[in-house]
Amino acid sequence: MKRKIVSVWEVNQYVSRLIEEDYTLSDLWIQGEVSNCKYHHSGHVYFTIKDARASIQAVMFERDARRLSFRLEEGMKIYARVRITIYEKTGAYQAYVFDIEKQGKGLLYERFERLKAKLQTEGLFDEALKQPLPVFPKHVGIITSQTGAAVKDIIQVAKRRNPSIPLTIYPTHVQGEYAVAEIVEALRIANEEKRVDVIILGRGGGSIEDLWAFNEEEVARAIAASSIPIVSAVGHEIDFTISDFVSDKRAATPSAAAELVIPSQKELMEIISNYKRSLSMRMEAKTGAAKRQLEYLISRPVFAKKDLFYKSKMQEIDDYNQKLGYAYEKLLNAHQKRYEIAVHNLERLSPLNTLKRGYSLVSHEERLIKSKNQVKTGDVVEITVTDGCFKAKVCEKE
Repeated sequence: MKRKIVSVWEVNQYVSRLIEEDYTLSDLWIQGEVSNCKYHHSGHVYFTIKDARASIQAVMFERDARRLSFRLEEGMKIYARVRITIYEKTGAYQAYVFDIEKQGKGLLYERFERLKAKLQTEGLFDEALKQPLPVFPKHVGIITSQTGAAVKDIIQVAKRRNPSIPLTIYPTHVQGEYAVAEIVEALRIANEEKRVDVIILGRGGGSIEDLWAFNEEEVARAIAASSIPIVSAVGHEIDFTISDFVSDKRAATPSAAAELVIPSQKELMEIISNYKRSLSMRMEAKTGAAKRQLEYLISRPVFAKKDLFYKSKMQEIDDYNQKLGYAYEKLLNAHQKRYEIAVHNLERLSPLNTLKRGYSLVSHEERLIKSKNQVKTGDVVEITVTDGCFKAKVCEKE
């Protein structure tokens, strides 16, 4: 049996004609969500139309795209009028788009807006919660894919700006089913180790689906709970994720994050040199001023005739010393007189003088007896006279 051999081109042409001859596929409206949208410099727009179960590549040529009153965006839900064809060169099945109507924002964007509103209501975006970035970090952490372009860009910028600052990479997936859990775990480990004092969290650009791990609530709450300041660097400048709003700082790209976090060694050296020059100038100015003041003081008469000055002061000291001596002697005599008067008055009032006149003191149990009622018959009392004391027993009371 003779084989029929045809080229790939012929096969693609044949299938293309079959599709083009199909009335249904030549003009129909399809609904879906815009993804991977790219505006070419030629004016053509290349994108994917997808729903929950499938997707189709689409192209809108410049003449049709020019009639749109809006710009296609990632996640936008649309109605598209299309013709289904095959691109014969590659055999790719695609849709030529004639017209587009906006259906509303896509499901992912709706989820994004709901979570954003929820976390904002809880206060996770408040500026008061933002931690300042260290001016001179001692160690920088990077949470991203170990093989992606983002980590290479960060390392390149870090080496250029300040190679003395060590970097620690916490490798994670940045998209796909493992990304969220790995990012949350990397944040936990970094905070537990406390090795780094600032973290760059991010990845390169991509579609909203590619960046979606950074829009998940678990990641947002892990960022908010971090005691280490975090710089979010997800995607390109036009991309915004929930991580950007929760983090302490947002950078437009991973490279911009490295520029923000890592101080330039060259700039630091220039600052130090400026401080050194300023300090030297100020020291010279202060030294010069002090020198001029000293020279002025030395030129004053008190220093020019210092011997005469010292002799005059010594004479003043002698005069003060003599006056102090007189005052001391006068004060001492006054106190001596007061002392003698006080002693005389004490002697005059002393009970001993009374005893000398023939009186005596009678006491019982260390109490002075002033009445016969203070003792009873048989008590032993003590009698003090001028030259001593003796004891006596009460025999009778009258």
